[in-house]
Amino acid sequence: MAENYYQILGVGIRATPEEIKSAYKRLALKHHPDVNQGSKQHEERFKQVLEAYQTLSDPSKKDLYDLRLFYKLYQANQSSSKQPSPDPAYRGVPKTRREKEREEYQRRRPDREAYRKYTGPPIREKVTVHSFALTLLVIGCFVMLFLWFGDMMNRYTAKDHLSRGDFATALEFDETYADAYFARYQYLKTVTTKLPLLMRDLNNAIRYGDEPRSQWYIERAEVYYRMDSVDKTRDDLITARIINPASDTAAFYLGELFSDEFNNKQKALSYYDTTLRINSRFYPALYGKALMLYQLKRLPQALIAFNDCMKQMPDDKRLYFFRGSVSLALGDSVSACTDLDQSLTMGMEEAKPLVDSYCSKVAIRYQP
Repeated sequence: MAENYYQILGVGIRATPEEIKSAYKRLALKHHPDVNQGSKQHEERFKQVLEAYQTLSDPSKKDLYDLRLFYKLYQANQSSSKQPSPDPAYRGVPKTRREKEREEYQRRRPDREAYRKYTGPPIREKVTVHSFALTLLVIGCFVMLFLWFGDMMNRYTAKDHLSRGDFATALEFDETYADAYFARYQYLKTVTTKLPLLMRDLNNAIRYGDEPRSQWYIERAEVYYRMDSVDKTRDDLITARIINPASDTAAFYLGELFSDEFNNKQKALSYYDTTLRINSRFYPALYGKALMLYQLKRLPQALIAFNDCMKQMPDDKRLYFFRGSVSLALGDSVSACTDLDQSLTMGMEEAKPLVDSYCSKVAIRYQP
């Protein structure tokens, strides 16, 4: 009897599609003409293998082929004298429910055996120092994140209240809100003269500020000056200039401080010059510079400085008095008496002794 397709592939009648496919690949690789240098014998065998695989891999073709194969076997058994029974591995009819259940039982048997051998979850290892430290680190990270989120929400709410002018509520939400302390200082400055209260808010603003601000130190210097703390006033003004070298206010206040409190005219003059380099139209600094030059006996420069002041503030009676005094010291009696008489006319009583002493016999030439 010729070989059937199962014999050609070398598999049983009950072979699964995966087994049929695997057998085909193995035999195709073995008998492929390209592998065997065009051998006719291997080529014929390859065609048989391919034909068998194409039939057995298709379920409909396989069922039809199985019926034909069973019929041939049955006829062969009937014609033989011994009448052997068909192959017990092949029955040619669909499997019964009981056979399917038995196959499923055999398939799941390894899983049941493994379940019987299951002894429960593995025993936990003892807590080590590293695992404990890692746990604490994770908990600490969560706590820090929670605190950070709370601080962020408090700061946001505080900013919202401060934008509406409610600095008291802003400080309730955030006790370290520097801008709220400075806003309260600006309000208290208009309603009270209690310097400790003003100093408290300025100190808190400087303490809690994210970055130092020149204006805060200038404001605190003013409060220190009102409290007669001259040295602390100087230190805060110097700090304000370090923070913002372009602050003409801090430079001018330092000039006034060295002129009035430390009696250091040369230092005061240098700060006035610094102020004017920052802002050439800063009239108080220009007047202070002219006055320092006059007190330092640098009369020609003082006269130029007073003339510059006169261009900005022609109605300042002090300018006429001091310019007349400079002109008198330089020997220009006519110009001196003109300015002194003008200052006296404008109400500068300090000019009267000079006018009586030096200008009684001088023909006064008024300037237009």
